[in-house]
Amino acid sequence: MNDSLWLTPDEVEELTAKKRWPAQCRALAVLGVAFRPNAVGRPLVERAAVTSARAPARKQAEPNWGAIKHGKAAQA
Repeated sequence: MNDSLWLTPDEVEELTAKKRWPAQCRALAVLGVAFRPNAVGRPLVERAAVTSARAPARKQAEPNWGAIKHGKAAQA
């Protein structure tokens, strides 16, 4: 495991599936991963930004209480 504060250029490429820096920046923005471009435009991503990120919570499906109360058939 890499102990560096920043992801390596190869790791950023793997994360974004993009080779060019501007495309990597766009992909990181779409993914919601915080980054900073350095002086030449290469995106710098803190390792903690991707190792501590949690997936958004899924919304729990609930029964159609109105249909249950009123004895109506479920709608697809």
